[in-house]
Amino acid sequence: MALLSRLLFCLLCLGAALPPVAHGAAARAPRNDTLAQCSWDRPGRNAFTGDVVAAVDRYSDIPTPVRARLKARMQAREYDDMVDIRRDSIQGKFEYASTIRDMHFGKDRVCRQVTRKGWTSKTHERGMVYCEGEHCLLVPTVCRNVSRIDRKPALVAGAMLKPPPGAPPATELATP
Repeated sequence: MALLSRLLFCLLCLGAALPPVAHGAAARAPRNDTLAQCSWDRPGRNAFTGDVVAAVDRYSDIPTPVRARLKARMQAREYDDMVDIRRDSIQGKFEYASTIRDMHFGKDRVCRQVTRKGWTSKTHERGMVYCEGEHCLLVPTVCRNVSRIDRKPALVAGAMLKPPPGAPPATELATP
């Protein structure tokens, strides 16, 4: 079954046309597929076609008030950061873990673990990041594939914040 799911996903990513399987009410019902792992090797190829703001509700582990704040900010396009997504990193004014997960794509589909191994070292895409507390969402501009990422803590055990690119180096360490 897992092999069949991967094969179907690969065909969809490649843009292969599949014949309709169901007719009537079953054909009109929204898909609610979740895949364990996928490759995001061709950004924009199978773009998310759903409502970007409503997609946040699929992350049911995020507390309802936090989801509401994220949705309001997404609706108003009040993002925290505009990032550069690369094969092995996500770079912006904040530091992020490189992992992308729970990515919405196509029509009502979600991929739990997303890889970018097929990207070249020069491949990059832009994306908006919205964070509320420890919950951060990434929306790439190429495909609107709402997904989750982790922002790294700004301060680590007494170390100073990393200055933004181009800023002069700090001359003193902060005292506790």
